[in-house]
Amino acid sequence: MAEQGSQSRAAVVLAFVSGFLIFRCLWRVFIPGTEYAMPPWPLVSVISDILVMVALFIIKPMVPAATADSPALVRHATKLFIGGIIATAILVLIRVSSDRGWWTGHLM
Repeated sequence: MAEQGSQSRAAVVLAFVSGFLIFRCLWRVFIPGTEYAMPPWPLVSVISDILVMVALFIIKPMVPAATADSPALVRHATKLFIGGIIATAILVLIRVSSDRGWWTGHLM
């Protein structure tokens, strides 16, 4: 029974982390960047985005296999996982796409 509780917590954590990455990606695509960051922060931001993506890879095996009567977070865990990976790739691509993208982290 304790293992089932930790598996459901893993699904919640996976949904939270994926949602964070997806929201952050959407924010950086649709909201224009205003100020340039201080020199170490763009690199710190890229490293933190990649570390959060690595956390997705660590959490995903902890989520139980989906069945018809599984909770919604368990059934949609793979979709959220893929969404988080794609969002991280977009965040990194925004950073390396241009000089303004590197300093602001925003597409516009």
